[in-house]
Amino acid sequence: MTIRRATAVLATFAATTALSFTAAPAATAADASVAEYGCSGSLIDTYPVRTSAGTTYGQIRLYYNSSTRRNCAVTLKNATGGYGTSSYASVTLYRCSTSKPGAQCDWRDETWDDDYGNFLYYAGPVSISAAGKCIRVFGQVSANRPIATGDSGTGGVHCG
Repeated sequence: MTIRRATAVLATFAATTALSFTAAPAATAADASVAEYGCSGSLIDTYPVRTSAGTTYGQIRLYYNSSTRRNCAVTLKNATGGYGTSSYASVTLYRCSTSKPGAQCDWRDETWDDDYGNFLYYAGPVSISAAGKCIRVFGQVSANRPIATGDSGTGGVHCG
């Protein structure tokens, strides 16, 4: 293959590849079929993951898919929390025994899902069904000391 032919083939490939990336339609937040960090559905809440001194290391992102009736969560690290660096992060999603918003979330004998370990960008996704119940979400990031934590509080949230 001549240099001119190889250059033409590479140029065609590059143009076709670029077109395939730019021709895709933009996703909207209301599109429940779009997955963000592996969670389908709509973003319904976020919770900061902070150190006791108030430094933010990331964010817990909570989603709900009305089609599947499932909640999903991830803990996303930011630059201060080590985004792009393999370090510890976790996310846990609990189903509470209560269906009353704000009531103490007792998750013993209930379903929960967690993900933890060393990750480059985020922990999760984790997912549960909590029809008729409240949920609680908890996350940690410890790329640096001290460890940063975040949660939805000890009371149940997003009940129903």
